[in-house]
Amino acid sequence: MYARGERSAAEGERAEPAAARAAVGGPAAGLRALQRAAGNAAVARAVVQRSAVDEVLGGTGRPLDASTRADMEQRLGADFGDVRLHTGSAANASAAEVGALAFTSGNHIVLGPGAGDRHTLAHELTHVVQQRRGPVAGTDRGDGVRISDPSDRFEREAEETARRVL
Repeated sequence: MYARGERSAAEGERAEPAAARAAVGGPAAGLRALQRAAGNAAVARAVVQRSAVDEVLGGTGRPLDASTRADMEQRLGADFGDVRLHTGSAANASAAEVGALAFTSGNHIVLGPGAGDRHTLAHELTHVVQQRRGPVAGTDRGDGVRISDPSDRFEREAEETARRVL
């Protein structure tokens, strides 16, 4: 027996399929239907789920150590006082997510497993300099993070610069 206004899940599905409920009320109705089906907590987790890239770039990282910073500033002719390095498990997951050994976003350098060598650091610091000059080439993943192609001019420049300065 049902209280007034209630009906079984089966009756509700027959009377009003999920697709029809979502279509009538637009995205908000679809979200409400999903909340009814999966629960508020599950929907909240899905809505706020952040990528590993977001997680690592949202962290503070650490500055370059003084001797490395001085050496690379002299070699590359730039100030790296604002550069933040990200290492560890979050950085590893982030690098894996974008399919890279290491990557740079603004003044944040993310080093994945095995990416702590001087050549990789010089390459990524070159990307810091490039990004300070303005937008660089890359394919947007849909979340604002742009992934470069190994053959684009920015990657070639970073690789050539790392080889030249070391």
